[in-house]
Amino acid sequence: MKINFPIKLKKMGLKDIRNEKEKKVHKKEIFIILVIISICITFFSGVSFGKAIHNANIKSNTEIAKPILEVEKDSEIIITEDNKKGEYRFRVKNYNAQDEISEVDLKYYIEILENTLDKSIQYKLYKDDKEIELKENKTAEMQFHRDEKEEQIYTLKVEYDATKNAIGDIMQEIQIKVHSEQLKI
Repeated sequence: MKINFPIKLKKMGLKDIRNEKEKKVHKKEIFIILVIISICITFFSGVSFGKAIHNANIKSNTEIAKPILEVEKDSEIIITEDNKKGEYRFRVKNYNAQDEISEVDLKYYIEILENTLDKSIQYKLYKDDKEIELKENKTAEMQFHRDEKEEQIYTLKVEYDATKNAIGDIMQEIQIKVHSEQLKI
């Protein structure tokens, strides 16, 4: 029995072995040269990898603007069956007793609060003898300007009409609130 191998064996001589070794050495040299070139390109191209931490201490000395809005009121009024009308005066101002003036612009509005809405008690709000329109028991917004000493005088006129009273005695307090807000500087 004879076995045939389809692979042809190559005859190698001493010369061929030397060429194979030279090719392997030549491939190693080319690989080393390429690695060195890529390292040089990386260093000289400006590409860098790193991490930096920076701390900065900033000191500041600032003062906060002082908003001032004060309400001065007169004595309370009492409305009875005999005394059916009353006037309550109060002042809204942007300065205090030490004459310090508000350092910011302020807007404010006045709200009249009552426990129950009774038609027998009617009230009107006046500013310098001019009636101010009330919408849902609130005035429109008004302003105080900074560094200008201002004072607004208001009068709340309250009137009791016994003919519109279906309940009998009314024990009620009416409160006046002044809501203010600082405007942006």
